Formats: sequence, structure tokens, C-alpha cells
Amino acid sequence: MPQTSLQPKQVELVEASYQRCAERPEFYTTFYELFLASDPRIPPMFAGTKFERQHRLLRHALGLLIIYAKRENPALLERIAVRHNRHDVGAPPELYPKFIDAMVDALERHDPGFTPELGDAWRRVMAPGVAYMQARY
Repeated sequence: MPQTSLQPKQVELVEASYQRCAERPEFYTTFYELFLASDPRIPPMFAGTKFERQHRLLRHALGLLIIYAKRENPALLERIAVRHNRHDVGAPPELYPKFIDAMVDALERHDPGFTPELGDAWRRVMAPGVAYMQARY
């Protein structure tokens, strides 16, 4: 979704949701269970992963994706994009929608303030950063 479709209210909703879920280990556990089950190409990318550390990395990445939605600054996501490109982890662009779907599904299960409007807001707020990462593949 293009940046122009993003409304400030959507960013506010996502920031509040992020604050409600960021400290919940069960949110990240659910996300990874859903994400890894979403495509057979994903689990091998996480072979040997220490998920406690991975949860911290995801928390940080989500924060950066939210900031990027407010102000597109490639420097924010460059390190993450390079880590996920074809020369490192090798996360192909077509897997990113599965990432977003798993995120929204995990939020629906763990954010007490979840609504369909909030799910749509998350999708719109994640879209600019995800598009940047897909382009850097």
C-alpha cells in the first residue's frame, strides 16, 4: 500500500498497540509459531535461532518499521534489509505478506484492544518499510 494511504490516526493506533504487546513474550511466541507454519521455506531460515534473542530483534524491527512509516529514512532499515536479502538470510519478497499476516494474527490474539480497524492500520503502517525491504532483496 502506498505511503499516501497512511493516516496519522493509523500510526497512533499502531503505536498504542505496539506498546500493549511489546513486553508480552507470548505475543512473539505466537507470531513465530504462525509465521513458521505459514510456508515451508520459512523454518529453515530459523534453524539454530535462539528465539529469546529473536524476540528482542523483532521488537526492535517493529519499532523501526513504525518510525519508517512516519518518516521514510532508508538508513533506519538498511541493516535489517541487508540481513534479509538474497546474500544473507535470503527472505524472498513474496514471504513478506506472510510476515504481515502472522503479525496481524498474533496481534488479534494478544492485543486486548484489537479491532479489524487496528489490523488494517498495522498492515498500512508496515507497508512502506516492507516495500523498502522487498526492493532491497
